[in-house]
Amino acid sequence: MKKYLADRGPAILLFLASFLFVNLYFGFICGTRVKMGDLVYLDVIGGVLAVTVLAADHRKQSRICRILSESQDLPKEEMKKLLGHQRYEIWFREKAADEEKIQSLYHEILELSDYITLWAHEVKLPLSALRLMNERNKDRMLREEMQEPLERIQQYLNTMMMSSKLKKPENDVKLEKVSLREAAAEAVKNHSYFLIRDDFNIELHVKDITVYSDCRWLVYMLDQMIGNAVKYQGKAPKLTFGAETFPDHRTVFWIQDNGTGISPEELPYIFDKGYVGSSGRNGGYRSTGMGLYFVRQTADRLGIEIRASSGEKGTRFTFTFQDHAEHFFLK
Repeated sequence: MKKYLADRGPAILLFLASFLFVNLYFGFICGTRVKMGDLVYLDVIGGVLAVTVLAADHRKQSRICRILSESQDLPKEEMKKLLGHQRYEIWFREKAADEEKIQSLYHEILELSDYITLWAHEVKLPLSALRLMNERNKDRMLREEMQEPLERIQQYLNTMMMSSKLKKPENDVKLEKVSLREAAAEAVKNHSYFLIRDDFNIELHVKDITVYSDCRWLVYMLDQMIGNAVKYQGKAPKLTFGAETFPDHRTVFWIQDNGTGISPEELPYIFDKGYVGSSGRNGGYRSTGMGLYFVRQTADRLGIEIRASSGEKGTRFTFTFQDHAEHFFLK
C-alpha cells in the first residue's frame, strides 16, 4: 500500500490541491458565497468518490503485479483490458525479448555441456595411455608418485562428466532394478587406490537389497561421499555401508565414516551450493563446496531423500528410496 501511495503521490496531491482551491474559491473569493454546510457536503461526496477510485485502482494494480510476478498466462484480450493497449504493447515486447534471451542462454549452456562431455571423452584416451605407461615404469618410487595424480585426474574427470549431465538428466536416466551391494562395491572400486593407500577398513552390511533407480547416478553420489571420507579421514579410517527395508516399501541405505565430524551449526548448510565448512577451510584440502550440492541435485531428480547426521567424529549419509516400480511399470 505504501508503494502504491508513493507511486500515486503526484495525482493525490493534485487532487487535494484542487479540492483546496475549490473550497477557497467558493468559500471566500467568489462573490456569491456558498454556504459552509454545502461545501462540507460536496467535500464529503468528493472524498468518498476519490477513495473509491483509489481503492479500485489499487485493486487493479495489485492484480497486475500479481499476474506479472507469477508469470500467469491470461488471454490476450484480457491482458490488454487489464494493462491498457499502450502498456500491453510495452509488456509484450519486453516479455518476448526476455524469452529470447532465456532461450539463447539455455542453448549456450547446452552447447557448453556438450563440449565438456566431448572434451572429457577425448581426454580419457591419453589418460589411459599415461596410466598404462606408468604401470610399465620400472622405477617403483616414481610409479607410486605418479599413480596418485593420475587417479585424482580420473576422479575429477568422472565427476566433471556426471556434473555436466545434471543440466539435462532427463536424457541420461535409466530406471532399473539396482543392487545396493553392487553399487556400493563399484563406488569402493572407483576409489580403491586411495582406500588401499590409507588402509581403510571397509564394512559392507548390505544384503541382497534392490531399489528402482539409476545405477550410474547412484554410484556417482556414493563417489562423492567416499571422496569426502578420504579427504577428511581420521585415525584408523573406516567406511561402513548398510541398508534396511521397511513394511511401508521404504528402503534406507546409508554410508558412514569415522573421520572429521560436521558441527551442528554447519550441518544444515552442507548441501548448499558453494558452502565450505570449517574442515574444508582449515584442512590441507581446499574444498569447493560443490560435491554435496551436486549430490542433492542428483537425489532430487531421482526422487531420493538424502539426509546427513554427524557428531564430533564421523558422518552418516542416509538415502531413502520409495518403491515407484508400479508407477513406472517396472514390475
